[in-house]
Amino acid sequence: MTASTGPRLTTHVLDTAQGKPAAGVRIDVSSIDAAGRAHLLVTATTNAGGRTDAPLLAGDALPPGRYEIAFHVGACFAGRGLTMSRPALLDVVPVRFAIAQPAAHYHVPLLASPWAYSTYRGS
Repeated sequence: MTASTGPRLTTHVLDTAQGKPAAGVRIDVSSIDAAGRAHLLVTATTNAGGRTDAPLLAGDALPPGRYEIAFHVGACFAGRGLTMSRPALLDVVPVRFAIAQPAAHYHVPLLASPWAYSTYRGS
C-alpha cells in the first residue's frame, strides 16, 4: 500500500466566508498521552487546494490512540483582509479525536470562517 491508499490521516481546510479552499494554514498534529498532554508529531501547511501535499501521518505512524490537529486559522483570515474583531474570535482551532482502526483512512477536515467552524470524519 502507498501513503495515498493505506492507513493515513488527511485533512483539508475550507474558508466558508469566501467559499474557497484555505491556503497557507499551519497545521500541527500531536498525540495525546494518558494525562491529556499533547506531543507534537508533525507540522504542515495547506496548499492552494486547502490540503496538505502529503498525508499528515501514514502507515506505522498511525497507531491507535488520541490525537489533536491544531488548525492555525487566525493568521490565515487576518492575511485575507476580512473584517474581523481585534483580537480575532478564532485563532487556533484544536480538534481532538481518536484513532481506533489503525488500518483505516481518517480524514478530519475543517470548515471555517473568522466566526465559526465545524468538522467531521470524512472519507
